[in-house]
Amino acid sequence: MKIKVIIAIYYPQYLKKVKEEISRIFAGKDYQVLFVSNNDKYNINENENSNSFWIKGSNCAGEFSAWDEGYAFLKDKELLSENDIVVFMNDTFCHHRLFTFYDRVLYRKAILSCSDINILGEVNAIGDIFYINNFPLSSWISSYIFFGKKNNIDKLLPFNKTNTLDNKDILHIESELKNNKVDVPFFSRELNEHLTKWLFPSNASGWYKANKTSSAILFFKLKAIVNEKLLAYNILSKDILIEDIYEGQMNRIYNSIRYRVYHLCKKYKLL
Repeated sequence: MKIKVIIAIYYPQYLKKVKEEISRIFAGKDYQVLFVSNNDKYNINENENSNSFWIKGSNCAGEFSAWDEGYAFLKDKELLSENDIVVFMNDTFCHHRLFTFYDRVLYRKAILSCSDINILGEVNAIGDIFYINNFPLSSWISSYIFFGKKNNIDKLLPFNKTNTLDNKDILHIESELKNNKVDVPFFSRELNEHLTKWLFPSNASGWYKANKTSSAILFFKLKAIVNEKLLAYNILSKDILIEDIYEGQMNRIYNSIRYRVYHLCKKYKLL
């Protein structure tokens, strides 16, 4: 069994820490890393060693298109085996939240529990049952990291589902977005209301770029959100389990605290 890490890279200033954390997380493991560059500022012509590859991403759907393109590259180069574990990351995994030695411990522990019946990641919820395509869900996997066995990943592709949406749905979503409202036709009211509050927050609790961006970027972000929620729907509808890296009361408390501390540090410009 090998570990294949596909990481979507966009922010040049994040790269150094990303490399350091990946090497720490997977130290002693048999792993390879594929960087998919969604930013033209990266030089993708220089592969650093036999364990590291770079390819150019289209950035048509952020990390989701990068993961699709990275996975296709590994398959095309015959670098994937049936028993491999494939880890999907974006370069914010160790930046938009505190990331400590304890997170590395939990990641390594979760890798060991990866099996033929599960997909693992950070699990989030809105405290209520919601529906996607009339399918009930209580949580989803955050899209900054998730991983699973190759045989399960193959059942979920492509990760970018938004390019298959009906044009009528896209026009409706765009129209409602201009009214500061999220209304995805195949999402239930509870989920649409939650996403509206997150994308258009009335206080500090929401997307950190909420009031600083154009309608085009808002729509780009919403497509990523739709893909994230469809990932959970896709996993569960294939009878695959979603398991939390931060499973257990102590780990959930730790996870909540690390987010709060990070946002306080950002607020007072300590980071």
